[in-house]
Amino acid sequence: MSEDAGSKIGRFIVAALLMVGTLGFGAAGLCGAAFTALSLPALLSSGTDNYVGAVFVIAIPSLLIGGGLAWWCGRLLLRQARRNNSSRPEEQ
Repeated sequence: MSEDAGSKIGRFIVAALLMVGTLGFGAAGLCGAAFTALSLPALLSSGTDNYVGAVFVIAIPSLLIGGGLAWWCGRLLLRQARRNNSSRPEEQ
């Protein structure tokens, strides 16, 4: 196997992992955002059985960590795509 084919396979594997990471972490961030938004009305309502704080303990870190990691994976994926496009010779 030539080095060129190995690097193409390596780039494909890295791109696939970044895509899965972007989608997975994005879903976690979206889930955290949804639970945060759905918990806000319960937080503002008065009641003695208000366990919204427990939801926020999971939802807000999920929102921040999932969103941050999805942004980072997407940024790396975009950077890799730009690098691959700039390294190709111009076809005429």
